[in-house]
Amino acid sequence: MDTAYSDRDLIHIIAIIRALHDAQRFLGDMTLEEFETDDEKQNAVAMAFARCGEHVKRLSEEFRRHESSIEWRKVAGMRDWITHNYDGLDFETLYHAVIDQAPQVLDVLLPYADQASNERIQVADPFDVPNIDETPR
Repeated sequence: MDTAYSDRDLIHIIAIIRALHDAQRFLGDMTLEEFETDDEKQNAVAMAFARCGEHVKRLSEEFRRHESSIEWRKVAGMRDWITHNYDGLDFETLYHAVIDQAPQVLDVLLPYADQASNERIQVADPFDVPNIDETPR
């Protein structure tokens, strides 16, 4: 893993990790059949994936090119699909995105968050967490 990422990328990397962890937590160990009948879980998972896609769109082109093993365009496209076609969502596709695709994205992004916390914890106030919409100082 290369350490060449911006603070702005890091903010979005952390937000993507949180969103994907939320989606996994909301889905839990539900089966597809259970998920297809639970509108509360459907709404929660869809919103988590929409958040993820929004933050993927804000990652720098440089970062996305560097981590080309992930189809970033498709991840970001999930946000558009959810937002613009909410009443016609295919919940099987959403379910498999959490089960099959989220772990792949997390495998790529978690080392960046781990590395950043190891590098910055000694020098930064741990309670000085930047707002997602702010550029870090």
